[in-house]
Amino acid sequence: LEAVAPDGYSGRIRLLISVGFDGAIAGVRVTQHKETPGLGDYIEPKKDKNKVRPWITQFDGLSYATVADQEWKVKKDGGRFDFMAGATVTPRAIVKAVRKATRYVAEN
Repeated sequence: LEAVAPDGYSGRIRLLISVGFDGAIAGVRVTQHKETPGLGDYIEPKKDKNKVRPWITQFDGLSYATVADQEWKVKKDGGRFDFMAGATVTPRAIVKAVRKATRYVAEN
């Protein structure tokens, strides 16, 4: 499904989220954004410097049912998701959008 994180640092971040029949996330990819070049690059696997485990892959295998509501935040805010120092607005927006999308799938 397609989702939009309206509150990225530089505006909307468009996402494509693949969810299995069991509600588990098969993958999340950013399809469009205007985040700061260099600083926001890690949200795209091809630009993420961590080639072993790109940032966006930390959603893989999770579902709305298996992650408590209070955990759907970046670690800086007491949640479970990593973020890059100096760039917390972007991951906050993506985490929130993925949570909303998986909740929608679970409820429908």
